[in-house]
Amino acid sequence: MSAEPTREVPELERKDGAVRDGIGEEDNAIPAWWWWSFIGTVLFAAFYIPYYMLSGWSQRVQYEEQVYAAQARAEAVQASLPTHNPYAGDPAAIAEGKQVFTTICAACHKPDGSGLVGPSLVDPYWKYGSDDASRFETISKGRPGGMPAWGTQLGTEKIWKVMAYLDTLPKSDQPGVGAPGFQASAPPPTQPGS
Repeated sequence: MSAEPTREVPELERKDGAVRDGIGEEDNAIPAWWWWSFIGTVLFAAFYIPYYMLSGWSQRVQYEEQVYAAQARAEAVQASLPTHNPYAGDPAAIAEGKQVFTTICAACHKPDGSGLVGPSLVDPYWKYGSDDASRFETISKGRPGGMPAWGTQLGTEKIWKVMAYLDTLPKSDQPGVGAPGFQASAPPPTQPGS
């Protein structure tokens, strides 16, 4: 079976017969599919533009509605959180909280909670509040200047259990690391040659 040679469609010559650099301009009709696409686009625009302008719909309105809905959900979740620690005094929860504190928190706050890089958790000074709700927010959302947000990694229950453990640590009435006026004791001088 032999392939038929392709035939070229002869071009219609222009009346002016302009030939420039050996290239002549031809005058073929635009294909019907192109005309129908153009007419369809114009008809679509004739209905869409008034609808867009008069219906009140826009990306900005849709975005604002979604932001409002997200804020309402966040407020509902915040309102559903307990304001006092549900695990306070629970020995099993305190033991689990101690394990989480030792694994994660002690690196910055020391095992006894007296503070190292992070502030002391056993002194009377609390920059963002010492009530359960404030401490929960500090741990779950973090604070500027070094406290990372642990809410997604630990979850609500583990945060409450860590707080239950913190309540069992011996408290100090002296300002600790991070408190205003706290002066760290200077390390002992080293002797030359030792």
